[in-house]
Amino acid sequence: MTQQTAARQGARPLALLACALLALCTASCAFIPGGTGNQSAPQVKSVEAFQHDLEPTIIAARNELVTAENFMAYKDNYSIARYMDDGKTVYSLHSRMFFFTELDTDLIRDTYNKHLLPLGFELSEDRWTSNGVEIVDYLWINEEYHAVVSATTRLGEQTSTYYYTQGTPSDGSTSDPTQLLDQPGRIPDWFDPNLPPSGQG
Repeated sequence: MTQQTAARQGARPLALLACALLALCTASCAFIPGGTGNQSAPQVKSVEAFQHDLEPTIIAARNELVTAENFMAYKDNYSIARYMDDGKTVYSLHSRMFFFTELDTDLIRDTYNKHLLPLGFELSEDRWTSNGVEIVDYLWINEEYHAVVSATTRLGEQTSTYYYTQGTPSDGSTSDPTQLLDQPGRIPDWFDPNLPPSGQG
């Protein structure tokens, strides 16, 4: 897999994720989806709460799909960024993106659905063709935590998956919210820490 392929792989999902986050922000700032009139949305859960409440299940689902046998490459590292939004300090957690050879989109959808839907995630699906390649994109969105899980399959080639939060506050339970909490399975046991990211090896 080339860096160019990885770039093409990520471009469309990132655009869709930006739209998803805009929808999340609109929902959190304006009204409760499904409600009537202008209402204050429930307070967004913290970046620490995401790591306690949702991330272990996301990791479990991801690790069911991405294995030592089908792993191809990865991009980026896990990180938590801090920035200002409307005068408030907020955080964004980004996971590593894994590329793997599983192309059964029903299996990918059903595996994530099994784990994520009970936690309040909602699934959106998009399909399109790029340069003759059919692409299937799944997004699982949890408005309460401003969390998104993405899986994008280029049929006949590869699948990529990753997750992140956007605009999440800190609850003050840690001295430095930009430090990741210890999370079993976040880095799979089989993963070689010496392997460089895609395009850098």
